[in-house]
Formats: sequence, structure tokens, C-alpha cells
Amino acid sequence: MENYELLWVRVQGSTTDVFIGALYHPPKPVYSTSALLDHLECCLDALSDNYPNDIVMLAGDFNALDNDDVVSRCALTPIVHQPTRGLNILDRIYVNQLVYAEVKVVASAVRSDHKAVIAYNGPMRQALNKEKRLVTFRRRTPTQHAMFLQYLTDNTPDFTVSEDVQTGFNRLYDTMTCLLDTFYPIRRITVTSSDPPFVSPAVKAMLRRKNRLNEDRAC
Repeated sequence: MENYELLWVRVQGSTTDVFIGALYHPPKPVYSTSALLDHLECCLDALSDNYPNDIVMLAGDFNALDNDDVVSRCALTPIVHQPTRGLNILDRIYVNQLVYAEVKVVASAVRSDHKAVIAYNGPMRQALNKEKRLVTFRRRTPTQHAMFLQYLTDNTPDFTVSEDVQTGFNRLYDTMTCLLDTFYPIRRITVTSSDPPFVSPAVKAMLRRKNRLNEDRAC
């Protein structure tokens, strides 16, 4: 038991108490994962038997501990659904009651490759340390593809090499870049650190266009 980096704290409230379990599960633990899950299950069973109406929360850095195993063994609900380190949800919060209306994953206020998780109630909060950056992308649509293919059908570029290799490569590169700029011009858009990983610059542009169309339709 002493090998587990797990600390339970009881917070007494005006109407109900909250039991908070802070866990760090290292990437290479000295204990077996099943033993930790057994211990967590025993803790949650004891809390459920002795304090059936209180709120129980388990949070921390779970690393490779399987989310489904925690849910099935502890009978808790995960409320963090965005990656907190790279593409992985390592920093999680599990609760026995859905007491939080909002959960945000934001850039950490300290130097860390993990993001911070904020669970709260009340009005929507704006992340003050959100980072913005301007990125470039090339929009691609079926119409652009059709126009590009039609142009190549009517105007076949001349790639005959009649000079040295480097000069011929430079001419090929310039021709291809010109075609890209003509049919797939470079666009710029602002992305933020709070955007989910699947929201690419192209997706962000489509979402903004959708929002503008909805605003115009509402007017």
C-alpha cells in the first residue's frame, strides 16, 4: 500500500462532503496495475458504504492506466475528454456524481508538457493563457480539383530537360508552385492552443465560414 502515490482528502461542505483522491500512476510503477485497481476498488467500496450521499472524486496523472478499467472497477464517470499531453488523456478526473457543468483543458500556468484541467460550475470561463498563432494552409475543394485537372487537360506543362539538372529542377519547382498558388492559393487563419487536435487549419476555416453563414441567416 505504501508504494501507491495516492492521497485521500475529505473536504467538509455546508450541505455535503467531498472526498478527493489525488493519484499519480508512474509510467513504470513498482507495483502491478491490477494491485492498484484492487486498492482503488476497496477505497471506493468503503466510501460508498460509509458515506453513500457524499461526492467522491478521483483525479491525477494516470499515465497508461486504462480508462475502461478504472471506470469498471471503481464505478466512476470520467469527465475529461480532451487530450492533456500530446494526443493522450493522461490527466483525468473521475466522479461518482456529475457535479460539474464545465470542464476545460488549458495550457498549464507552470512549465510542463501536460495541460491543466479545470472543472467548475457557473458561467463560461475564458482561458487567459490561451496562445494564438497565425498559420497557413491551402484550401482544397472538389471544385478546385476539377478546375486544376481541366487546366492540365488543356495545358500540358513542358517538363523537357534541355539544360543542366539543377536548372531543370528549378523550372519544374517553379511551375508546380505556380500551379498550386493559382488553383490552391495559400490562406491564413488564427488557431489557438485550446483547439482540439482534430481541428486543423482547414477545419477551423470551414467552422468559421459556417458561423458567418449562420449569422447572416439569423439577420
